[in-house]
Amino acid sequence: LSEHWQSIREHMYPDKLSNAEAVRSFLSFIQNIRKATKEEILQIMRSENKEVLPQIVDAVTSAQTPASLEAVLDFLDFKDASTSLLQERFLYACGFASHPSEMLLKSLTGKFKGDIANEEIRETVVIVMGALIRKLCEREGCKLPAVLEAKRLILNRLEKAKKDDNVRMYLLALKNALLPEAIPLLLKYAESEEGPISNLAATALQRYDPSFLTKEVKETMNRIYHQNRKVHEKTVRTTAAAIILNSNPSYMEVKNILLSIGELPLEMSKYMLSMIQDILHFEMPSSKTVRRVLKDMRTHNYDRFSKTGSSSAYSGYITRGPDVSSTYSLDILYSGSGILRRSNLNIRIFDRNAELHASQVVIEAQGLESIIAATPDEGEENLDSFAGMSAILFDVQLRPVTFFQGYGDLMSKMLSATGDSMNVVKGLILLTDYSQEIQLQSGPSASTEFLGGLAIDISGGMEFSLWYRESKTNVKNRVATFVSGNAEVDSFFVKTGMETTLEVETSLDFISTVQFSQYPFLVCMQMDRVESPFRHYVTKYESLPSGRRYTARGGKAVLLAGNEYPLHQENSNMCKQVFGAKSESSSNWF
Repeated sequence: LSEHWQSIREHMYPDKLSNAEAVRSFLSFIQNIRKATKEEILQIMRSENKEVLPQIVDAVTSAQTPASLEAVLDFLDFKDASTSLLQERFLYACGFASHPSEMLLKSLTGKFKGDIANEEIRETVVIVMGALIRKLCEREGCKLPAVLEAKRLILNRLEKAKKDDNVRMYLLALKNALLPEAIPLLLKYAESEEGPISNLAATALQRYDPSFLTKEVKETMNRIYHQNRKVHEKTVRTTAAAIILNSNPSYMEVKNILLSIGELPLEMSKYMLSMIQDILHFEMPSSKTVRRVLKDMRTHNYDRFSKTGSSSAYSGYITRGPDVSSTYSLDILYSGSGILRRSNLNIRIFDRNAELHASQVVIEAQGLESIIAATPDEGEENLDSFAGMSAILFDVQLRPVTFFQGYGDLMSKMLSATGDSMNVVKGLILLTDYSQEIQLQSGPSASTEFLGGLAIDISGGMEFSLWYRESKTNVKNRVATFVSGNAEVDSFFVKTGMETTLEVETSLDFISTVQFSQYPFLVCMQMDRVESPFRHYVTKYESLPSGRRYTARGGKAVLLAGNEYPLHQENSNMCKQVFGAKSESSSNWF
């Protein structure tokens, strides 16, 4: 193991992680760790420096053997706050585990019950426990003692939690766990709580499969959207509307939502209108019901469909093929004073049988109207100043990041802002881990093995210029992927097989620029992919008992051109105005 590590060490430095070679080295290291003892693993971890240790922790945790788990738990001291970066990398690697074990969940439950020096790490532990509960339940492990204990712990502590921070922590765990028995609790928090807690509970419900969204859930979402019992803020109401429209809505549910457009605050009206238009444009499951409702002139008329504003929702294809398709959805909601309330970028991957929520990056802000002496919207008068970012990666909700909390923190950040992005997640992830051997009826044995990894860096930032009355949000997604596969048939007289490798390096940036010096304010959204190298190689081979071997190789290496993904025409027109009107000096941010 030590010799192998020395041969790949140079590729594991942080500045090399955007290269596919780093991912190839990561995967080969995992395969060697799986054959190693606990002592061999610990020897490497204890002898390395701070720069490469996080990558070693990623690999050791992803190996998912009893020896590697014991080694990393021995190495990490959760009572020491100075090693919190390594603890976080370990926890996220646990969350992305391809074959999680009951022992892994039991170990994390034990850590959560014990002393943890860093409060953020404590929060991450319980969030990752939620992800492991869901993965084990998907593998018919819901009745395992460790799973039952973890479920009880999260549900009981949520019901007893008094502090908002603790409530938020357990709701994030449930957002990962997606337990059917947690739905009544989530409904209670979505409808009766205020601000971020209510919004978090609603977004947790949004992640459930529509088959779990019972009549009671839809009734609660309708009450929230139409504000039958109390006033709710826009983010919660729009999430409730999305849940209704994505879970086989009835004719009357769609009609009531459409009739509400026009009675809502301007920006929310525009957002709901965009959501309806996106359902029609993208042929979503509820589009047939929406078309039926729109035949009624009371719902489909100029007064309702001519609302002005800058909020929008749009979906499109990143790639579309016979076997695999990938979609993006981008929605952005503003307050009536022109300040961002929420931007939400989702990427999903579909094959013939399954769907993967590859990534979601949400930037949220609230209570910022006082900066520009504007009036808060209805239901948002008492919200504290706040901005932060939340991410989902490969169906795992990560711990949210806070840009600022409270008016004092906001002003100090604005006056000292450098425009630097804040990191949400960075590391190496085991993406595909599959091996199978089949005894064929004719005698020979067949084996197949696939191993794939990902180096990822997601960061985001939010900037203001009071002088130029302009704000900008920027989300960067940098990714390098390497996948290798091998299929082989072995009989007593001949062995034949095929190896394939695929690697790609790319970056996807989402930038939103807002000028709020006039109304309706100008908003320009951009989603760009940079020039991306793509390499694919195939090797076919046959070998005979005599030792003779026949090999044929082929492949291609291309540079995929960068592009800007098309959003709606209204956005294109506004971008021309934003960049046409900007003076050279407007790039000086506070």
